[in-house]
Amino acid sequence: MLDLKAKLAAAGLVSKADIANAEASRNRPGGRGPGDRGPGGRGPGSASSSRSTPAAPRQSGLPIAALRGKPKGEIYDTVRRFVERVRLDIVGVPPTEAAEPFHFPAPTGRVGRLMLEPDVAAGVRDGTAALVSYMSNHGLAHAVVPADAGRDIAEVMPLWLRMLLDDPRAGQIEKPVEKPPR
Repeated sequence: MLDLKAKLAAAGLVSKADIANAEASRNRPGGRGPGDRGPGGRGPGSASSSRSTPAAPRQSGLPIAALRGKPKGEIYDTVRRFVERVRLDIVGVPPTEAAEPFHFPAPTGRVGRLMLEPDVAAGVRDGTAALVSYMSNHGLAHAVVPADAGRDIAEVMPLWLRMLLDDPRAGQIEKPVEKPPR
């Protein structure tokens, strides 16, 4: 039977390099294990610390050309898995006291709000990160991803790019459907 690392790699959720980095940091003296967290609740395997390091330029991994012309369900599934892999904000952990409300235009024209940690919010403000909408397993959701990932998502679904500094596609509002006259 395959172990969890092999299952995650087979599903495309982690790369072999991610596995090697995690094992190396665990084996290093003073390295942290998978459940340990550093200051501010972020450990070496957390979303914000491992994905915000500029040391290794990261390729997007979203197959833009392959997604064109595909059914919506397949696009939703692929983008959802991609966002879960590259997102910078932490899911499932209550925000810290330093978290701040961050407002953005929703695709419907309303104003949305997320509670973001200061480093993640600063990334959206300075253009190193993008705020995107995507279809989660529970409906429309929002996440902060690296700027390149946000641009790639906008290539597939332009309305899903909610905020990205100096990108004209960001913040577009969907056109209301007109009802036929009776």
